[in-house]
Amino acid sequence: MGRFTSRIMEPAVLVNFSGFLDLFGVSMIMPLILPHARSLGASTTVAGILGSTYGALQLFSSPVVGKWSDMVGRRVSLLVTLVLTGCGYGIIGLSTSIFIMVLGRIPGGIFKHSQNISKSYLADITSREKRSHVFGQFNAASSIGFILGPVVGGHVAEWPGGFAVVGVLAALTFFLNAAIMWFFLPVSKQSAHPETSREDSVSRKSGEYSFNLNEMLRSFRAISWRHLWDLFLIKFLGGFSVILFRSSFSLMTQSEFNASPRIIGYLTSYSGAVSTLCGFFIGRLARYYDNDGKLYFHMVVLQVVTLFSLTASPNLAWMAVWLCPLSIVTSVMRVSATALTIQKGRDEDRGALMGFSQSLMSIARMLAPFVGGVAMEISPRGPLLIGTCAAALSLILLILRPQGDEKQKVKQS
Repeated sequence: MGRFTSRIMEPAVLVNFSGFLDLFGVSMIMPLILPHARSLGASTTVAGILGSTYGALQLFSSPVVGKWSDMVGRRVSLLVTLVLTGCGYGIIGLSTSIFIMVLGRIPGGIFKHSQNISKSYLADITSREKRSHVFGQFNAASSIGFILGPVVGGHVAEWPGGFAVVGVLAALTFFLNAAIMWFFLPVSKQSAHPETSREDSVSRKSGEYSFNLNEMLRSFRAISWRHLWDLFLIKFLGGFSVILFRSSFSLMTQSEFNASPRIIGYLTSYSGAVSTLCGFFIGRLARYYDNDGKLYFHMVVLQVVTLFSLTASPNLAWMAVWLCPLSIVTSVMRVSATALTIQKGRDEDRGALMGFSQSLMSIARMLAPFVGGVAMEISPRGPLLIGTCAAALSLILLILRPQGDEKQKVKQS
């Protein structure tokens, strides 16, 4: 019993549980926000603006909050983001007007970066050889929460006043998450900034943290972008291609194959389940390769092949067949890309680089629905074709600019 207790109190296990609670709380309420806005009288345009508010705030806040976590410590920043995100979802749940819903989206848009901070924490406490395995387990645990959350939220939402109950439950989930991390999660070891004095380093070790805006801005400029721009562009193109496919999947299958909402739901859950299961085996795959750059390259090749095969699928059955490798490829790429970013960057920039990665994906999430909508005006398979071209472009860049070469790694200070 004591051995089991010590096992679940390990920092990595606690962070995995935090990731599970995080996405469980988010996915309970997220699918219900826009329908609730419509019930309050919002037009489709206003509902779209409500969703864009979150994405726009995420775009600008991701690198700032990430760098803030580098400066004040992962544990403190994780606690603050969990509490404030919970407050935002609580406000949304109790909202009685569109204005209050917009106010509730602001805390989440600014502070919902707990997943990135958690990955930075795991990078702090894990050796390079084990990072892919640890990140894969974290993604898998988080994905389980994302699978269970909508089921719970959907059932509770059918109660009288159900949306308010779901909002309160989501907020309580984040508060519970913060409480568990407060009592049990230890402070992670961080490298001191090169511009930080010895006294500041000592104060960090003693648990006293400070924040300096000028230091943050200097540190952004100090990031060696000439070593990282290619990886960020490759990640953007690969992520955009998948987001474009997923944002257009429902309309495309409905238009091309007359798929019902039930069938689309089953296919979506099937894809999520494959991704979750894959997360538990990514570590073994990474150990087999022992080279994150080579693994990422092979996954991009498979991504191009899979997206092209989905584009050419003659019926829904073949779409379901190719969804499986796409889910596997996407999961492995997400982990190996994170490992490559941390490998090429400096230790003191981990949080900031994770934040910039999130900003790139925020741009992709804002662009993909628009590009997909325009492409579908031409052909139902237009988004898939554009996504395949974007993935192919990322593959060309990988051939021209191979990743994972130790010579490209930024020298540690």
